Amino acid sequence: MSIQIFQKKLEMIQTNFQQHPKKIYVLQRTQSQLPMSLIQQQPQQQKLEYFQQSKIPHQPVIQNLQYQMNPHINQQKFKYGEQVQQTQLGQQIVYQPQLSNIQRSIVAQKIINYQDDEMIQPKKENAKQTAKYDLNENLQLEIKTLYKMVKLFPTKAQYLPGIVSIKAKDQNITQNHENKRVGVDLICLIDISGSMIGVKIQMVKESLIVLLQFLGDEDRLQLITFDNDAHRLTPLKRVTKQNKVYFTQIIQQIQANGGNRISEATKMAFYQLKNRKYVNNVTSIFLLSDGVDYTFPEIKEQIKTANEVFTLHTFGFGQDHDAPMMTQICNLKSGSFYFVQDVTLLDEFFADALGGLISVVGEQLDITITSQAPPPYQNIQISKTYGNMWQKKGNQYYITQPQFASGSRKDYVFEIALPKFQGRVQDYQRSIGVLFAELKVQDPFTGSIIKKKANLDLNLFNVDEQINENIYPDIDVYAQYFRVKGTEVIYEASKACEQNKNEDAQKLIDNMLIQIQKNPNVAAQCTGIIQDLSQAKQASARTSYNLFGQKQMCQMVSNNYQQGGVNSMFSTQGIQLQQNQPATYQNIQQQQMMAQVQKSKIPQKFN
Repeated sequence: MSIQIFQKKLEMIQTNFQQHPKKIYVLQRTQSQLPMSLIQQQPQQQKLEYFQQSKIPHQPVIQNLQYQMNPHINQQKFKYGEQVQQTQLGQQIVYQPQLSNIQRSIVAQKIINYQDDEMIQPKKENAKQTAKYDLNENLQLEIKTLYKMVKLFPTKAQYLPGIVSIKAKDQNITQNHENKRVGVDLICLIDISGSMIGVKIQMVKESLIVLLQFLGDEDRLQLITFDNDAHRLTPLKRVTKQNKVYFTQIIQQIQANGGNRISEATKMAFYQLKNRKYVNNVTSIFLLSDGVDYTFPEIKEQIKTANEVFTLHTFGFGQDHDAPMMTQICNLKSGSFYFVQDVTLLDEFFADALGGLISVVGEQLDITITSQAPPPYQNIQISKTYGNMWQKKGNQYYITQPQFASGSRKDYVFEIALPKFQGRVQDYQRSIGVLFAELKVQDPFTGSIIKKKANLDLNLFNVDEQINENIYPDIDVYAQYFRVKGTEVIYEASKACEQNKNEDAQKLIDNMLIQIQKNPNVAAQCTGIIQDLSQAKQASARTSYNLFGQKQMCQMVSNNYQQGGVNSMFSTQGIQLQQNQPATYQNIQQQQMMAQVQKSKIPQKFN
């Protein structure tokens, strides 16, 4: 298309706009962005894309400049061995009379083809080629309390800690991993705001290229960048050997320059998941940002319409990002928050998050916990739960988890109230069923549903009776109880620091450490929370809190409740340390992938 003809056509549309203000959206591409087939068309065959919006009053024309990269054109170029186009400024002329960001996003969604995702093999066919992980055999459901035998007192109530625990046997899928693991659909949302210019965007690009090494033919990847708007760089494409070259070329052209509006990126990602033609075994979104954003309320509303099964992991860079908001976002879909003060560690955190995805063995976990204590003990019920994953309805609690990886565990901690009891426990009433738990989980390969059941029974005694058996606490319950109690203390300490009560924060942490370390056997099972509390005490110092402590403590609270991710560690000088020991919540796959990334780096990074 000649420039003169193109400009003449544009002038005609602008004239039509004056007469027909309902036509509000015209997309003008630079000549390098137009498909070859369109360039070669005769002038009378040329068409411009527009979207009609009714009932919009006439307003002056507004012109915007923004970065563009057309994924369909790049696919064609790559197919014929041509260099993919660089991200470049193209002129987008938008007639937007009093049109809000949300409305503009709807316009963009309607002109993008979200059903261009590359075909993958159906799950059942994958299952035939896969070394089967027996979910029914390798998954364990358990519900237990600190003590099995308890005395009921007429003068005081008691509170007994307990856990609902799910554990999956670990598996090593590093060798021939593509034949033994699930396929992953991964969408990366990449902040390209002006603050990302320099080393941050460079490390993001390098880390994305590292990510390609761990993805294979059965995985699909999509790249979306965002500033004040979202930019769809690629469709959801398989990560074949050939497509890795394609993705690498796209990644290398990413540039930072613009504002920061995360909700535009999440909206595009959720819309993509909803409209894709094919669905892989496992789905996840990685959100990468270094800035402050105020769109969480919008994201919270968006996700209500995202009915697909997926996790959402967030990665916050540097000192300026909004860590509380990033944790709120990842908690919407049971993801982890990675605090990346040192951006050279980003690829290691990518490896951890991806390692958890490719080792998923269960999806759509639904747990129902029902109170069932018979009279006269019907008031023996759950009185407190820890974490935001518990939902109560009547005498039942519900917990949902989108994905579950091999070698992982989820422990949902609660307290049972043993109220004052004025009567006498009779022999036939000693052993009672207090809680009943049922788990439903879907096999990501076959779609079949596995069910597990567990009961919590307590043996009751009167206050004046002798219990002949030795009573020992369950160390596993103790460890998980101190995990959440320690996490509560970290949260309270961070609130104290916000009020400039840093010394009070450190006293809270010291008291918690003393409680945990009273029993050496318990302390030996609590190394993770002890380490976090020690790091939190250091982070609570005034200077440290302002530099990195607030974000580090925010990360600990989120990840410890979710039992996922890698909690960042800092030296006494405030330098973020490389993870040279297995993290608390890592499985074998995550450990091996992180170690593989670390070995490819300069040895001096190890401490």
